[in-house]
Amino acid sequence: MADKSNTWGDALGSEITPEWNNPDHRAFDFWVGEWEMTWRGRQPDNFHFDEDGSVTRQRVFPILGGKALVELAWAIDANADEPSQRGFSIRYYDEKREKWVMAQNWPGPGNPGYAFLDQLIGFKDFNRFSMYSAIRRPQQDGSYQYGHRRYNFADISDGSFRWDGSNTYDDGQTYMTWNVVDATRIRPLDQFGAAGTSWPGYIGGQLCTDEPNGAYDHIEGSWAGTLEEPGNSKKVTMNAGRLLDGCAVALAVNIEGGRQIFSTLSFEPRSGNWIMFTLDNRPGMGHVYFWSPDAGEGATFHQAPGLSIKNDQELYVLDENFDATAARTRLIWQKVESDRIVIERQHRSDEGSNWETGATYSLNRVGGE
Repeated sequence: MADKSNTWGDALGSEITPEWNNPDHRAFDFWVGEWEMTWRGRQPDNFHFDEDGSVTRQRVFPILGGKALVELAWAIDANADEPSQRGFSIRYYDEKREKWVMAQNWPGPGNPGYAFLDQLIGFKDFNRFSMYSAIRRPQQDGSYQYGHRRYNFADISDGSFRWDGSNTYDDGQTYMTWNVVDATRIRPLDQFGAAGTSWPGYIGGQLCTDEPNGAYDHIEGSWAGTLEEPGNSKKVTMNAGRLLDGCAVALAVNIEGGRQIFSTLSFEPRSGNWIMFTLDNRPGMGHVYFWSPDAGEGATFHQAPGLSIKNDQELYVLDENFDATAARTRLIWQKVESDRIVIERQHRSDEGSNWETGATYSLNRVGGE
């Protein structure tokens, strides 16, 4: 049962705190609000793009006290009774690299997406944001074509901007633009729904319906309990909600003392693993991935630093990233019951050391089922 006394805005930390209220971290705030975006694909053998494109609704808001921005997207010109694409992105300013970092997932019918592993990194340049990542495209002969992807946010004004996506295979000498999107803000942010409920764009779980997808759907709701660390105990709350119309679950964790954690759980079929994306509100901390071949009670998620994007030149999400032998931190879901969850965080100093418990989250469902 959701905690009706709190909204997702409360649980996620949507109010901007002084710590993050500076020009660098607020540079992407032009996008905060409720939007309509018209997507126009490239016409074949033509310089032009489709005049009548598809239309999505975008909801963009700050989380973690303003450290990051979340984007939710869903089609508004699709039949509500049929599955259609959903979108999610999260971006934040990395103080160490002085660049913006973004992770996203855009599942649709027949395409489960990339479980928040799709990432780009970039910067603001002359009132335009450009974000990049290395890409590798399989060819018919079994080889790969290597290149780069670019997202541009341009023509930024009060209430509108243009986004375009393009690829280059000659180090930026030429780009092929495959989509342009015209964005129009339709109003400021709508009110947030109750924490512990499904997120906007969830309509019956029409996407990612095959097993093992959905293994964490039943934890939707509000939870409260303790975080036990050596010599220390803190109160903790967790709110969980289904996301991307069945392709993920989002978690908002609040720990006594002000620490906040945002996380997602999603199955990635290409690697056959469950992916846990995490980002917290501590300064200087970037996003982290954990992975597990299993879900539910007893599942062990090993941290994989190599899955996070390093720069705009190196590939990420390679097979060797899913190797638990090098992990120094792991999360074990000791109990995943209808009314109780216990998660243990363990660590070790090196590959040959024994695992030691560093923290235990013990949570009970608020209000029962």
